Amino acid sequence: MIEGKGLGGKRVARVNASITNKEDSDLKKLATACGMKHTELTWHLIRRCLYDPIIVNEFLDEYCKENSYRVWLVQKDGEIHYQLNGRYDI
Repeated sequence: MIEGKGLGGKRVARVNASITNKEDSDLKKLATACGMKHTELTWHLIRRCLYDPIIVNEFLDEYCKENSYRVWLVQKDGEIHYQLNGRYDI
């Protein structure tokens, strides 16, 4: 991802996800109820999940098979950062 290149804080990484028709319909209904586009709601859902320690730990407990790849959420300078297990230089 390109950061600090005069992009004015724009999001530059693209993520494509294939979801079922039902999930797409539900996402659009929720987005409409929240007064936003479904792409904007998707962005909010991803951000909320990525930086919520409870959700992150649930995913790690379910899917992380190798403890050396486990990550920890660390708050530094008012922001949440990912830290690899045993790495303190990141």
